[in-house]
Amino acid sequence: MPPVFTKWKDLKKQVRRIGWLLLVFTGAQVLVGWILRSIYARYYVYINEETYAGIRLFLLTLLTTGGTALIGKKVLRVKWTKSNFQWNFSWETVSKTVASMFTITITFSMLLTLIQMALGVHFMDGSLTEYNSPLYVVLMILSAVFIAPCCEELLFRGEIEHSLMPYGALFAAIFSGILFGWMHMNFTQGIMHMFTGTFLGLVYYKHRNLSLNIVCHMLFNGITVGLNYLTNFMGLRAIIVFVLVVYGILGLMDLRPLPEKPSYPIFRMAFRQISIVLFFIVFLVISIWSIY
Repeated sequence: MPPVFTKWKDLKKQVRRIGWLLLVFTGAQVLVGWILRSIYARYYVYINEETYAGIRLFLLTLLTTGGTALIGKKVLRVKWTKSNFQWNFSWETVSKTVASMFTITITFSMLLTLIQMALGVHFMDGSLTEYNSPLYVVLMILSAVFIAPCCEELLFRGEIEHSLMPYGALFAAIFSGILFGWMHMNFTQGIMHMFTGTFLGLVYYKHRNLSLNIVCHMLFNGITVGLNYLTNFMGLRAIIVFVLVVYGILGLMDLRPLPEKPSYPIFRMAFRQISIVLFFIVFLVISIWSIY
């Protein structure tokens, strides 16, 4: 059997594994969410809404995202080395990467707002509810700032992208980034995070350092959470966002040139795999359901 044909066949198998893995992740979120809602409905007298929201977020993140990352390493047959977890990156690289993520997010947030205004619809943004109880804040920070970024980077960059790199670095970064966006299961975050995910994929391609990706993702989520609680200080919030966006442009320029030209036949093949098609349909149905 010719080596090229064998490589193509192996790629198709790997893409299918990725799709089924993400479908299991989605199913696990639905199942765990249903179990937690059932428990809350039975014991709501003893658990207030803010406590329930914090516990639900924490357990969903830990059990589903963490569990999928744990299973994914074996399913996708990923092998890491010590070089994938080095702490030799510069904080200038970190700051530019985080700022660039804000530049991408703000840009597409504005575009999506204009589209919604033009169409007369509203997409749920999937942002966290801003409760102020100490327990909720602690659980939310643990979930959104520490557990989720760590597990998501291990899954999408360290496992999905890493396993696809032998078939094309740019394909691996873009494909894993698109799946990362779909994983958020709503149009607003889905579209924004397809681009932030691709950007993080390019960062991983350039540095091959999961520690760098995890730190940048944690800081991005941490700053986002902090900005959400600055609603009473809109002037300060606007200044911080402006500085981040301007500085982020420099970070985006640092990634030039792209690692290679995209291979369109590989993308066509990947998005035609049944597990990937099903995962996209799930994303589409849940996203449409959230429009009001």
